[in-house]
Amino acid sequence: MVGEFLRGNDCQVLCDAIVDLVSRVQRPFLWKVTVTGLPPHSVTRVYEIAAKSDNVAAMTGIEKFVKEMSRPLAILQ
Repeated sequence: MVGEFLRGNDCQVLCDAIVDLVSRVQRPFLWKVTVTGLPPHSVTRVYEIAAKSDNVAAMTGIEKFVKEMSRPLAILQ
């Protein structure tokens, strides 16, 4: 069965983000985003993100976290 892929189950990654302002000197502002996952992804990641607002920084941090914690679509290629 050449060309077939084993696929993992889709799972939803749940997490919370805390955003702190690091610097107003730089434009866009520099934010420290701490993302903590809920089980089974109970790890914490800290990102420094340049964004126009705290909401944009939080969403960017959450998107990075979800990308890191999600299973790849194919484990054999």
